[in-house]
Amino acid sequence: MSSLRCSSVARREGLDPLGTAGHYRGFLLVDWPLPWPADLAELPALRPLVDALVGTGIRLQGLVPESASRERRAILYHRPPGPGFGGYARVEQRVAEPAVVATAVDLVRAGAAAVAHRPSGPEPTTTGDLLVCTHGRRDTCCGAAGTTLAGQLAADPAVAAAGYALSRTSHTGGHRFAPTGIVLPEGTMWASLDRDLVHRIVARQGPLDTLLAHYRGCTGVGSPAVQAVERAAFAEVGWDWLGWRRWADELGGGRIRLVGDAPDGTRRAWTALVAERERPVPVCGRPLDEAVSHQREPVVVSIEATVPPAVTP
Repeated sequence: MSSLRCSSVARREGLDPLGTAGHYRGFLLVDWPLPWPADLAELPALRPLVDALVGTGIRLQGLVPESASRERRAILYHRPPGPGFGGYARVEQRVAEPAVVATAVDLVRAGAAAVAHRPSGPEPTTTGDLLVCTHGRRDTCCGAAGTTLAGQLAADPAVAAAGYALSRTSHTGGHRFAPTGIVLPEGTMWASLDRDLVHRIVARQGPLDTLLAHYRGCTGVGSPAVQAVERAAFAEVGWDWLGWRRWADELGGGRIRLVGDAPDGTRRAWTALVAERERPVPVCGRPLDEAVSHQREPVVVSIEATVPPAVTP
């Protein structure tokens, strides 16, 4: 039966996770103890928070609490103002368990101001978060493979050494690509992870040629077509790309123009033609020919890089 799990079928069929990252203005991470229903929004206690998120473009992610203590985290990642995307800004508050929903609602309502005016107090010991989906009630593959990976990483110092807090999280989309992960503040989503891949991602080390086959995309840059061009630029520039501010225009007819500004003022641009191919979405426990839906994988047909004038200091 394991051979019919959606994640096994996706790997066997070579389904590309590219373009499945979604596009969000930010993320709200909230500690909430298990068990979770298949949809976190179904929890009555979270209704005020779910309502507050409507129309904000901010994605809710539940976190399995770090410990049995009654202290809970509410963490807001919000896209800073200005052109392009170079990562989300982060603010964290730790409160007693009964106050976590109200605190999270306040963060959402404050939006970018909550990040710009962080509360006084000690600085967090981490600069980012690594979220591994272990939401078994949403999908068997995430519950099994994701939980196994999270357990391996919890006993591994590499993630913390790179400055990230590891958390088990609720559904991230794309469970056919389990184990899946989100890296924040970069806003990168990853597929079919293992411990070695995670080490390379958080340390930003090693060749990208095989690693980028696991890249679902960046949640800060736009549509699946834009995410496809962004992956091509990532491959060309290397790990430094994650420190660039980038934005894109969809020119029509599948044509995309992506621009990136390096921290030193260097500017580069890519103009690409992106097509789509339709692939079946596997359903856990069923053969692929019983798929009931399809995904549209973006494919870069052609791409040309240019060097526009540098950014004016």
